[in-house]
Amino acid sequence: MFGWLINGIVEALKFLNGFVHNFGVTIILFTLIIKLLLYPLTSKQTKSMKAMQDLQPEMDKIKKKHKDDKEKQQQAMMDLYKENNVNPAAGCLPMIFQLAILIPLYRAILSLSDILNETSFLWIGTLTNGSLAEPDVAIVIVNALAMIAQTYVTQKMQSGGNKQSNMIMWIMPVFIIFIGFQLPSGILLYWFTSTVFTAIQQYVISNEPANKEAVEQ
Repeated sequence: MFGWLINGIVEALKFLNGFVHNFGVTIILFTLIIKLLLYPLTSKQTKSMKAMQDLQPEMDKIKKKHKDDKEKQQQAMMDLYKENNVNPAAGCLPMIFQLAILIPLYRAILSLSDILNETSFLWIGTLTNGSLAEPDVAIVIVNALAMIAQTYVTQKMQSGGNKQSNMIMWIMPVFIIFIGFQLPSGILLYWFTSTVFTAIQQYVISNEPANKEAVEQ
């Protein structure tokens, strides 16, 4: 199913490694390229979160007005979203694409395990006996902290988000932490870089003049 994508990722990693000669740096560069390609979705996500924040007073009024009728409350919320061109599920789209890339990247790293077993990066393979093709406890912990912090910031930005959207955003950190102890550290390096870059993107986009004015109004 992912055969063509796996082969494409393998070739992309080999190509980038031809310039930097370290697969740890290669994975970081690969991640940044993916994030740049997904920038339109990330931008839409951040602007949607800001819009949800702006609509919070109106949403509170709807909840109060229809507190005894959940069906009318939900319909009024949907009408409010439609009138203001807001998609409450927009925050989940970049994460879904990330997961779609994660699976073939995992297979690609496994196919490069012979090379990656000889690759050290930061403490991996230097302070520890592991490699980018093997699990590493420290990078799981670093990922956990980064993802919890980034998800918390996202939640604060999307204060008006619905419970379903909020729950999905918390599921991914828990999912990655749960399986992280069995994943190659190369995968977690990709995820950590993606998490940090996403946080930076959200900060930059949310502080663009147009977005700041929208929040202040």
